[in-house]
Amino acid sequence: MTALFRPATADDISAIARFTSKADSGLTTVPKTKQDVSAYVSESLDFMVGKEGANRLLFVVERDGKILGISGIIPRLGVDRPFYSFKRSRHARKASQQDLSVRYDTLQLTTDFDDYTELATIFLAPDARGTGVGRLLSLGRLGFIHANRDRFKDRLMADIRGWVDADGKSPFWEHLTSKFIQTDFDTADKLSSGDAAFIVELLPALPIMLNLLPESVMNSAGKPHDLSAGAMGMLMSAGFEDTDLCDIFDGGPAIRCLTDRTLVTQSVFQATGGGVTEGDTKFLHFTGEGATFRAAIGPAYPAAEKAGREACEILGTVTPNVALAQNRRV
Repeated sequence: MTALFRPATADDISAIARFTSKADSGLTTVPKTKQDVSAYVSESLDFMVGKEGANRLLFVVERDGKILGISGIIPRLGVDRPFYSFKRSRHARKASQQDLSVRYDTLQLTTDFDDYTELATIFLAPDARGTGVGRLLSLGRLGFIHANRDRFKDRLMADIRGWVDADGKSPFWEHLTSKFIQTDFDTADKLSSGDAAFIVELLPALPIMLNLLPESVMNSAGKPHDLSAGAMGMLMSAGFEDTDLCDIFDGGPAIRCLTDRTLVTQSVFQATGGGVTEGDTKFLHFTGEGATFRAAIGPAYPAAEKAGREACEILGTVTPNVALAQNRRV
């Protein structure tokens, strides 16, 4: 049966907590306790009804009634606190009278992503990996943003999990950030979700010179975790581009895209019965808005009433013509 993408509800809390509790410590944005999941879902529901101050959205993918993964959106960064990143700059110097030159990189604390919308918090149940659920979790958010365009900013970003070594340690954290924020990684990241004033109070205001640090720090700055490289590549193919910014804790890459330039928005068309041929091409079918939004991935056919029949049926009580009013090539 086709998997269904939809906003999370209060009935999903226990099921979500059962598999997110197994997420490793490096996935700091994933809610791992029932209390954290409940708070996330509650804020998501508040956003759906327009409650002031709500700034998180949580979605699930389910198949046959089983929750297989979650993903999230932060509608606006920088609302309650600045969103800090490191900006990487490259420099070159050459001596005027000697045949000597040097190249080096620096990192500078910045808030370049304030007033962006963030694609955040993606996590799959172990048995759902490699089944297409990750693609639906990721691209379904772009469909939701398009269907509710006036509730999101004009620019999107995604903060990708940073690279770790064979022992699960982040060279970026171990040799750079932890020297200024002297606590463990999980504590620092959790603190940053609240009052993040300690970041600008403790991290240097002046540029940090990477050539003075172990080479592993330079190599890991802007490098994705091995398990996150695929998700990053998927977003890049959907219109995102790399940047010179990285996460201040693990050095993970930050990518961005204009909201109206994603593949989802650029390839929009209505299933009116023409222009689509039968074959292996898959489409993101979606319908509804807000809490009623539903999405599924499936093929499309020349006749609207047959377009992605299985993907259409999984959208619930919506009639086929409405369910297939908007489709995205994926």
